[in-house]
Amino acid sequence: MIRLNLIDAAERESLISNVNPVHVTDVSSQVKSSKKRALTVFLTILFVFVAFSCFLSVAGVPKPLQGALPSQYLDLIGAEDPSRSALTLSSGQTTTAGGSLEAQVAEANEAIKRRDALTVNQVVGEINPTVLFNNKRTDFVQFLPMERISFERAAVAQFFTFLNTAAPDDVGFSDCVFQTPNFYYLRGVAAKPTSQRSFLERVKSLSSEFKTPPIPENAPATDITAFGKFNVTNVNMNAVTRFVPAADQAEEIKSLKALAGTHKVTLNGFDKPTVEDFGVYKRFAYQVSTSCDYPELQQFFAALSESPIRAAVQKVELKFAKRNMQVAMRIEMFVSP
Repeated sequence: MIRLNLIDAAERESLISNVNPVHVTDVSSQVKSSKKRALTVFLTILFVFVAFSCFLSVAGVPKPLQGALPSQYLDLIGAEDPSRSALTLSSGQTTTAGGSLEAQVAEANEAIKRRDALTVNQVVGEINPTVLFNNKRTDFVQFLPMERISFERAAVAQFFTFLNTAAPDDVGFSDCVFQTPNFYYLRGVAAKPTSQRSFLERVKSLSSEFKTPPIPENAPATDITAFGKFNVTNVNMNAVTRFVPAADQAEEIKSLKALAGTHKVTLNGFDKPTVEDFGVYKRFAYQVSTSCDYPELQQFFAALSESPIRAAVQKVELKFAKRNMQVAMRIEMFVSP
Protein backbone atom coordinates (compact mmCIF):
# COMPACT_ATOMS: atom_id res chain seq x y z
CA MET A 1 0.00 0.00 0.00
CA ILE A 2 2.74 2.41 0.89
CA ARG A 3 4.65 1.35 -2.21
CA LEU A 4 1.66 2.12 -4.39
CA ASN A 5 1.34 5.59 -2.89
CA LEU A 6 4.98 6.28 -3.58
CA ILE A 7 4.57 5.19 -7.20
CA ASP A 8 1.56 7.47 -7.62
CA ALA A 9 3.44 10.42 -6.15
CA ALA A 10 6.38 9.80 -8.48
CA GLU A 11 4.12 9.77 -11.56
CA ARG A 12 2.51 13.08 -10.56
CA GLU A 13 5.94 14.67 -10.10
CA SER A 14 7.00 13.43 -13.53
CA LEU A 15 3.93 14.96 -15.21
CA ILE A 16 4.47 18.32 -13.50
CA SER A 17 8.09 18.43 -14.61
CA ASN A 18 7.06 17.86 -18.31
CA VAL A 19 4.65 20.85 -18.49
CA ASN A 20 5.92 23.55 -20.91
CA PRO A 21 6.80 26.87 -19.34
CA VAL A 22 4.42 29.85 -19.90
CA HIS A 23 5.78 32.64 -22.17
CA VAL A 24 4.98 36.19 -21.14
CA THR A 25 4.42 38.69 -24.00
CA ASP A 26 6.50 41.87 -23.94
CA VAL A 27 3.95 44.58 -24.91
CA SER A 28 6.45 47.43 -24.94
CA SER A 29 8.70 45.73 -27.52
CA GLN A 30 5.78 45.13 -29.88
CA VAL A 31 4.72 48.77 -29.68
CA LYS A 32 8.26 49.87 -30.54
CA SER A 33 8.37 47.48 -33.53
CA SER A 34 5.06 48.78 -34.98
CA LYS A 35 6.24 52.38 -34.61
CA LYS A 36 9.41 51.53 -36.54
CA ARG A 37 7.39 49.99 -39.41
CA ALA A 38 5.05 52.98 -39.62
CA LEU A 39 8.02 55.34 -39.62
CA THR A 40 9.67 53.33 -42.42
CA VAL A 41 6.51 53.46 -44.56
CA PHE A 42 6.12 57.21 -43.96
CA LEU A 43 9.73 57.91 -44.89
CA THR A 44 9.36 55.82 -48.06
CA ILE A 45 6.24 57.73 -49.13
CA LEU A 46 7.94 61.03 -48.34
CA PHE A 47 10.96 60.05 -50.40
CA VAL A 48 8.81 59.07 -53.40
CA PHE A 49 6.81 62.32 -53.12
CA VAL A 50 9.96 64.44 -52.98
CA ALA A 51 11.53 62.56 -55.90
CA PHE A 52 8.33 62.92 -57.96
CA SER A 53 8.17 66.66 -57.18
CA CYS A 54 11.78 67.11 -58.21
CA PHE A 55 11.09 65.30 -61.48
CA LEU A 56 8.11 67.55 -62.23
CA SER A 57 10.02 70.72 -61.44
CA VAL A 58 12.85 69.72 -63.78
CA ALA A 59 11.11 67.91 -66.67
CA GLY A 60 7.66 69.47 -66.46
CA VAL A 61 4.31 67.72 -66.21
CA PRO A 62 4.10 64.71 -68.60
CA LYS A 63 1.18 64.54 -71.05
CA PRO A 64 -0.79 61.80 -69.18
CA LEU A 65 -0.86 64.00 -66.05
CA GLN A 66 -1.49 67.37 -67.69
CA GLY A 67 -4.54 69.02 -66.21
CA ALA A 68 -4.84 66.46 -63.38
CA LEU A 69 -2.51 67.96 -60.75
CA PRO A 70 -3.60 70.93 -58.58
CA SER A 71 -2.21 74.27 -59.70
CA GLN A 72 -1.27 75.22 -56.10
CA TYR A 73 0.97 72.16 -55.89
CA LEU A 74 2.60 72.91 -59.23
CA ASP A 75 3.23 76.54 -58.24
CA LEU A 76 4.79 75.37 -54.98
CA ILE A 77 7.33 73.10 -56.66
CA GLY A 78 7.83 75.40 -59.67
CA ALA A 79 6.57 72.96 -62.33
CA GLU A 80 4.84 73.96 -65.60
CA ASP A 81 1.65 72.40 -66.93
CA PRO A 82 1.31 73.34 -70.66
CA SER A 83 -2.40 72.56 -70.68
CA ARG A 84 -3.06 75.05 -67.89
CA SER A 85 -0.74 77.74 -69.17
CA ALA A 86 -2.43 77.63 -72.58
CA LEU A 87 -5.81 78.26 -70.99
CA THR A 88 -4.69 81.14 -68.80
CA LEU A 89 -6.08 84.42 -70.13
CA SER A 90 -3.99 87.48 -69.43
CA SER A 91 -2.41 90.37 -71.30
CA GLY A 92 0.27 89.03 -73.58
CA GLN A 93 -0.20 85.40 -72.46
CA THR A 94 1.52 82.99 -74.89
CA THR A 95 -0.26 79.78 -75.94
CA THR A 96 1.41 76.44 -76.63
CA ALA A 97 0.92 77.05 -80.37
CA GLY A 98 2.91 80.27 -80.19
CA GLY A 99 1.79 83.92 -80.31
CA SER A 100 -0.35 85.86 -77.89
CA LEU A 101 -4.06 85.27 -77.54
CA GLU A 102 -4.76 88.93 -78.18
CA ALA A 103 -2.81 88.80 -81.43
CA GLN A 104 -4.63 85.66 -82.54
CA VAL A 105 -8.05 87.17 -81.83
CA ALA A 106 -7.12 90.33 -83.69
CA GLU A 107 -5.91 88.33 -86.69
CA ALA A 108 -9.13 86.26 -86.76
CA ASN A 109 -11.27 89.41 -86.68
CA GLU A 110 -9.21 90.91 -89.49
CA ALA A 111 -9.71 87.77 -91.62
CA ILE A 112 -13.49 88.01 -91.11
CA LYS A 113 -13.45 91.64 -92.21
CA ARG A 114 -11.46 90.80 -95.36
CA ARG A 115 -13.85 87.97 -96.23
CA ASP A 116 -16.94 90.15 -95.78
CA ALA A 117 -15.40 92.85 -97.98
CA LEU A 118 -15.05 90.50 -101.00
CA THR A 119 -17.44 91.09 -103.87
CA VAL A 120 -19.28 88.34 -105.76
CA ASN A 121 -17.03 88.81 -108.80
CA GLN A 122 -13.92 88.37 -106.65
CA VAL A 123 -15.27 85.18 -105.10
CA VAL A 124 -16.21 83.68 -108.49
CA GLY A 125 -12.89 84.73 -109.97
CA GLU A 126 -11.00 82.74 -107.33
CA ILE A 127 -12.89 79.52 -108.14
CA ASN A 128 -11.39 77.30 -110.84
CA PRO A 129 -14.24 75.35 -112.47
CA THR A 130 -11.79 72.92 -114.12
CA VAL A 131 -11.01 71.50 -110.69
CA LEU A 132 -14.59 70.21 -110.50
CA PHE A 133 -15.12 68.95 -114.04
CA ASN A 134 -11.74 68.08 -115.57
CA ASN A 135 -10.66 65.37 -113.15
CA LYS A 136 -9.75 62.26 -115.11
CA ARG A 137 -11.49 59.23 -113.66
CA THR A 138 -9.76 56.11 -114.93
CA ASP A 139 -10.90 53.59 -112.31
CA PHE A 140 -14.40 52.11 -112.29
CA VAL A 141 -14.87 52.92 -108.60
CA GLN A 142 -14.26 56.62 -109.40
CA PHE A 143 -16.92 56.80 -112.12
CA LEU A 144 -20.07 58.83 -111.65
CA PRO A 145 -23.36 56.85 -111.59
CA MET A 146 -24.23 57.51 -115.23
CA GLU A 147 -20.65 56.82 -116.29
CA ARG A 148 -20.92 53.42 -114.65
CA ILE A 149 -24.06 52.66 -116.62
CA SER A 150 -22.32 53.67 -119.85
CA PHE A 151 -19.27 51.57 -119.05
CA GLU A 152 -21.28 48.49 -118.05
CA ARG A 153 -23.27 48.54 -121.30
CA ALA A 154 -20.10 48.72 -123.39
CA ALA A 155 -18.17 46.12 -121.34
CA VAL A 156 -20.85 43.42 -121.57
CA ALA A 157 -21.37 44.00 -125.29
CA GLN A 158 -17.63 43.90 -126.08
CA PHE A 159 -16.94 40.75 -124.07
CA PHE A 160 -19.73 38.62 -125.49
CA THR A 161 -19.06 39.85 -129.04
CA PHE A 162 -15.41 38.85 -128.61
CA LEU A 163 -16.38 35.47 -127.18
CA ASN A 164 -18.68 34.82 -130.13
CA THR A 165 -15.90 35.48 -132.64
CA ALA A 166 -12.99 33.99 -130.69
CA ALA A 167 -14.47 30.60 -129.86
CA PRO A 168 -14.04 27.97 -132.62
CA ASP A 169 -17.05 25.97 -133.67
CA ASP A 170 -15.85 22.89 -131.79
CA VAL A 171 -15.56 24.73 -128.43
CA GLY A 172 -18.46 24.57 -126.01
CA PHE A 173 -18.98 26.13 -122.58
CA SER A 174 -20.62 24.73 -119.49
CA ASP A 175 -20.09 27.92 -117.42
CA CYS A 176 -19.50 31.50 -118.42
CA VAL A 177 -19.56 34.43 -115.98
CA PHE A 178 -18.91 38.11 -116.66
CA GLN A 179 -19.16 40.82 -114.02
CA THR A 180 -18.36 44.49 -114.44
CA PRO A 181 -16.09 46.22 -114.63
CA ASN A 182 -14.27 43.41 -116.53
CA PHE A 183 -14.02 40.13 -114.57
CA TYR A 184 -14.75 36.87 -116.35
CA TYR A 185 -14.66 33.09 -115.76
CA LEU A 186 -14.87 30.45 -118.49
CA ARG A 187 -15.30 26.70 -118.20
CA GLY A 188 -15.70 24.42 -121.20
CA VAL A 189 -14.18 21.85 -123.50
CA ALA A 190 -12.81 21.75 -127.04
CA ALA A 191 -13.00 18.90 -129.53
CA LYS A 192 -9.31 19.14 -130.42
CA PRO A 193 -6.20 20.27 -128.53
CA THR A 194 -5.41 22.75 -131.31
CA SER A 195 -8.79 24.43 -130.82
CA GLN A 196 -8.20 24.60 -127.08
CA ARG A 197 -4.79 26.27 -127.45
CA SER A 198 -6.03 28.66 -130.12
CA PHE A 199 -8.96 29.82 -128.00
CA LEU A 200 -6.92 30.28 -124.81
CA GLU A 201 -4.29 32.28 -126.67
CA ARG A 202 -6.90 34.64 -128.11
CA VAL A 203 -8.51 35.15 -124.71
CA LYS A 204 -5.12 35.78 -123.13
CA SER A 205 -4.20 38.36 -125.79
CA LEU A 206 -7.17 40.55 -124.76
CA SER A 207 -6.90 40.02 -121.02
CA SER A 208 -4.93 41.23 -118.06
CA GLU A 209 -4.17 39.00 -115.07
CA PHE A 210 -5.05 36.02 -117.24
CA LYS A 211 -4.89 32.66 -115.48
CA THR A 212 -5.61 29.07 -116.42
CA PRO A 213 -5.06 26.40 -113.77
CA PRO A 214 -3.12 23.24 -114.62
CA ILE A 215 -5.24 20.46 -116.07
CA PRO A 216 -5.83 17.55 -113.64
CA GLU A 217 -4.49 14.15 -114.60
CA ASN A 218 -7.93 12.64 -115.10
CA ALA A 219 -9.23 15.60 -117.14
CA PRO A 220 -9.40 15.46 -120.94
CA ALA A 221 -6.56 17.15 -122.83
CA THR A 222 -9.04 19.61 -124.34
CA ASP A 223 -10.38 20.97 -121.03
CA ILE A 224 -10.80 24.78 -120.90
CA THR A 225 -10.69 26.80 -117.70
CA ALA A 226 -9.72 30.47 -117.70
CA PHE A 227 -10.36 33.61 -115.69
CA GLY A 228 -9.02 37.15 -115.57
CA LYS A 229 -9.84 40.73 -116.58
CA PHE A 230 -11.06 41.53 -120.09
CA ASN A 231 -9.60 44.66 -121.68
CA VAL A 232 -12.55 46.99 -122.34
CA THR A 233 -11.68 49.73 -124.84
CA ASN A 234 -13.21 52.75 -126.60
CA VAL A 235 -16.06 53.32 -124.17
CA ASN A 236 -18.36 56.28 -124.73
CA MET A 237 -18.68 57.50 -121.15
CA ASN A 238 -21.45 59.92 -122.20
CA ALA A 239 -23.72 57.27 -123.68
CA VAL A 240 -26.07 57.72 -120.71
CA THR A 241 -26.14 61.12 -119.04
CA ARG A 242 -29.48 61.35 -117.21
CA PHE A 243 -31.17 59.47 -114.41
CA VAL A 244 -34.46 57.74 -115.07
CA PRO A 245 -37.28 59.84 -113.57
CA ALA A 246 -39.46 57.87 -111.19
CA ALA A 247 -42.48 58.60 -113.37
CA ASP A 248 -40.74 57.05 -116.42
CA GLN A 249 -39.37 53.95 -114.70
CA ALA A 250 -42.18 51.61 -115.75
CA GLU A 251 -41.92 52.80 -119.36
CA GLU A 252 -38.14 52.28 -119.32
CA ILE A 253 -38.61 48.65 -118.18
CA LYS A 254 -41.20 48.15 -120.90
CA SER A 255 -38.77 49.44 -123.54
CA LEU A 256 -36.04 47.11 -122.23
CA LYS A 257 -38.32 44.08 -122.47
CA ALA A 258 -39.36 45.10 -125.99
CA LEU A 259 -35.74 45.43 -127.09
CA ALA A 260 -34.93 41.96 -125.71
CA GLY A 261 -38.04 40.54 -127.40
CA THR A 262 -36.93 41.74 -130.83
CA HIS A 263 -33.88 39.49 -130.43
CA LYS A 264 -35.93 36.52 -129.16
CA VAL A 265 -34.82 37.01 -125.53
CA THR A 266 -37.58 36.91 -122.93
CA LEU A 267 -36.62 38.52 -119.63
CA ASN A 268 -38.38 37.43 -116.41
CA GLY A 269 -38.03 38.76 -112.87
CA PHE A 270 -38.69 42.50 -112.88
CA ASP A 271 -41.33 42.33 -110.15
CA LYS A 272 -39.07 42.37 -107.03
CA PRO A 273 -36.09 44.69 -107.48
CA THR A 274 -33.50 45.46 -104.83
CA VAL A 275 -33.51 49.19 -104.06
CA GLU A 276 -30.61 51.17 -102.59
CA ASP A 277 -31.28 54.79 -101.64
CA PHE A 278 -28.37 57.23 -102.15
CA GLY A 279 -30.35 60.38 -101.42
CA VAL A 280 -30.29 62.15 -104.79
CA TYR A 281 -30.97 58.90 -106.64
CA LYS A 282 -31.90 55.25 -106.09
CA ARG A 283 -30.31 52.18 -107.62
CA PHE A 284 -32.80 49.53 -108.75
CA ALA A 285 -31.24 46.09 -109.28
CA TYR A 286 -33.33 43.44 -111.08
CA GLN A 287 -32.39 39.75 -110.94
CA VAL A 288 -33.79 38.48 -114.22
CA SER A 289 -33.48 35.19 -116.06
CA THR A 290 -34.03 33.81 -119.52
CA SER A 291 -33.43 30.75 -121.69
CA CYS A 292 -32.07 31.47 -125.17
CA ASP A 293 -29.31 30.73 -127.65
CA TYR A 294 -25.94 32.43 -127.40
CA PRO A 295 -26.11 34.43 -130.68
CA GLU A 296 -29.46 35.91 -129.68
CA LEU A 297 -28.12 36.92 -126.27
CA GLN A 298 -25.02 38.50 -127.79
CA GLN A 299 -27.11 40.50 -130.24
CA PHE A 300 -29.32 41.76 -127.42
CA PHE A 301 -26.28 43.03 -125.47
CA ALA A 302 -24.94 44.78 -128.58
CA ALA A 303 -28.31 46.43 -129.24
CA LEU A 304 -28.63 47.54 -125.61
CA SER A 305 -25.24 49.30 -125.74
CA GLU A 306 -26.44 51.35 -128.74
CA SER A 307 -29.97 52.05 -127.49
CA PRO A 308 -31.18 55.11 -125.52
CA ILE A 309 -32.46 52.84 -122.72
CA ARG A 310 -30.92 53.95 -119.41
CA ALA A 311 -30.16 50.50 -118.00
CA ALA A 312 -27.12 48.22 -117.96
CA VAL A 313 -26.28 44.58 -117.30
CA GLN A 314 -23.96 44.43 -114.31
CA LYS A 315 -23.47 40.65 -114.16
CA VAL A 316 -24.22 37.72 -116.50
CA GLU A 317 -24.00 34.02 -115.68
CA LEU A 318 -24.49 31.37 -118.38
CA LYS A 319 -25.00 27.69 -117.66
CA PHE A 320 -25.88 24.86 -120.01
CA ALA A 321 -28.55 22.50 -118.74
CA LYS A 322 -29.25 19.58 -121.06
CA ARG A 323 -29.80 21.29 -124.45
CA ASN A 324 -30.76 24.78 -123.27
CA MET A 325 -28.66 27.68 -122.10
CA GLN A 326 -29.87 29.21 -118.82
CA VAL A 327 -28.98 32.87 -118.29
CA ALA A 328 -29.13 34.84 -115.04
CA MET A 329 -28.56 38.60 -115.18
CA ARG A 330 -28.39 41.52 -112.79
CA ILE A 331 -29.72 44.65 -114.50
CA GLU A 332 -29.15 48.07 -112.90
CA MET A 333 -31.08 51.30 -113.32
CA PHE A 334 -30.51 54.61 -111.52
CA VAL A 335 -33.75 56.42 -110.73
CA SER A 336 -34.16 59.99 -109.50
CA PRO A 337 -37.07 60.96 -107.21
